[in-house]
Amino acid sequence: MNSERKFKLLENDYFIRILGAEDEETLQHLCERCMDYYEIVEGRLPEKDAGHEILNDLPPAKEFKDKHVLGCFNENNILIAVIDIIADYPDQGEWIIGLLMIDPKERGRGLGKVLHEFIKSYVLMHKADKLRIGVVLENIKAYSFWKSLGYYKIKRVNMRCGNKDNDVVVMNLLLS
Repeated sequence: MNSERKFKLLENDYFIRILGAEDEETLQHLCERCMDYYEIVEGRLPEKDAGHEILNDLPPAKEFKDKHVLGCFNENNILIAVIDIIADYPDQGEWIIGLLMIDPKERGRGLGKVLHEFIKSYVLMHKADKLRIGVVLENIKAYSFWKSLGYYKIKRVNMRCGNKDNDVVVMNLLLS
């Protein structure tokens, strides 16, 4: 990989880089390790093309130039987290975090907060002024996590994900 696409994460050996089609299999393995996420959100295990979907799904009226899929790798070059963000969605200057998924073995160690700080820096570099995320209400730990970072509820919607209808809280964070 081109080192210009890598971002060092703190002073440890983790690094973040932009993911592409060549990372689909590695991303699929992460999805399979995160089956608890898929069971809560989709009511099923990850599909065989879950990695492909993360790399390729776009909201309406968005293009691939607006999509940023970033992977966090450990010192052994193992993908331990994925970040999927879309620029200027739904509005100019507002970036939506479509996914922040962390390997279960890496959870509870503060990595989520570190990755969120990276996301904030990354989107600010691209002139964003607000972050948005939709959190499945049943995912209580995720909802508490985002609230602890200062996100506030803007609305509640019902959304079909996989085999499941979910109550989703849409949250924002103003960046200043």
